[in-house]
Amino acid sequence: MKNYIQQLVELFGHHNYSAGTQKKVQQWLADEEHVDEKNEALRELWKQAGEQRVPDGMQQSIRRMQQNLGIQSATLHRNYQLFIWRAAAIILLAVSSVSIYLMLEKSRPEKDLVECHIPTAEVRELTLPDGTRVMLNSRSTLLYPDQFSGKTRSVYLIGEANFKVKADKKHPFIVKANDFQVTALGTEFNVNAYPENENLTATLLEGSVRVEFNDLITNVILKPNQQLAYNKLTKAHKLHQPEMDEVTAWQRGELVFSNMYLEDIFTHLERKFPYTLVYSPNSLKNNTYSFRFQKQATLEEVMKIMTQVVGDIHYVIKGNKCYIIKK
Repeated sequence: MKNYIQQLVELFGHHNYSAGTQKKVQQWLADEEHVDEKNEALRELWKQAGEQRVPDGMQQSIRRMQQNLGIQSATLHRNYQLFIWRAAAIILLAVSSVSIYLMLEKSRPEKDLVECHIPTAEVRELTLPDGTRVMLNSRSTLLYPDQFSGKTRSVYLIGEANFKVKADKKHPFIVKANDFQVTALGTEFNVNAYPENENLTATLLEGSVRVEFNDLITNVILKPNQQLAYNKLTKAHKLHQPEMDEVTAWQRGELVFSNMYLEDIFTHLERKFPYTLVYSPNSLKNNTYSFRFQKQATLEEVMKIMTQVVGDIHYVIKGNKCYIIKK
C-alpha cells in the first residue's frame, strides 16, 4: 500500500489533469484512510520540489481555511500538521489557494477518473471506454478516464496488465508507469510495472509499440515477441526475446519463475496468495531457480516443492502467514 500511495501522489504531483480529476484526488488526500502513508508520500513530494518557492499567501490561506473549518492548532496539533502537508501537496498540484479550498470541499466530485484496483490473489478483465480489453494482475491498479477525449487515450498503470488495444490510428493508446510509457495504435502487449520491482518491462505480442523511458528521453520500437526491460535505478535497458508462454502465464493463473532469486519469487507468491511470507533475506542462498506451477496449485504445494529443491530451508504456515526458516 505504501508504494501504491507514493506512486499516486507522484503521479498527480508531476502531471496536469482536469479540474474534476484534481478535485477528486485532493479529496482523497484529505480523508483519514492510510493517513501515515499519505503524509510520508506528501513529504517526499514536497522534498522533490527542492527550492521551488512557496507562493505568497500560503500560510494565510491555510490559517483562513483553519478558521473556516474550526480547526484549533493548539488542541489539534496532529490534524494541523496533516493539513499543512496536504496543503503543500496541493500547491504542487495547482499552485493555488483555491485548490486548498477544493481539497476540503465535501461536495461530490466529477466522476471523470476511474480507478480499478485488483486485490491479492485475484485477476480481473475489464473493457475500457474505447473498447480496449485489459486483464489486470493481482495487486495492480489502473487509472483511466470514464471517457477518452483529446488526441490520445492515456491510462496509468501500477502493477501488471495485458492490453488488447482497440485500433484507432488517430488516437494512440498510451500506458504510463513512472518514467516509462508504451504507445500503441492497435496491438496486444504486456506491461509489468510493480513499484517494488527494479525493472519495468514491456512485451509485445502483436502489432507494434513505442516504449519510452529514462524520463521519456529514450524510445525503442518493439517488434512482436520482443521484450524491453528498463532498470529504474541505473536507467539501463535491454532487449530480449522471452518465452511468450511464460510472459502470459499469469493470465491463465499459472506461476512461472525462470532463473529468479528466492526473494523475488516470494514477492510474486505474496501477490498470488493471500499470505504474508516471513523470512530473513540474509538467510537465503544467492542462487537463481526455475519453477512452474499449474493454476490449481496451493501455497502449501508450492512451498513443499520449493523447499525440496532449495534444500536448506523449511516452512510453516500459520493463519495468513508463511514462515520460511533456514535449516
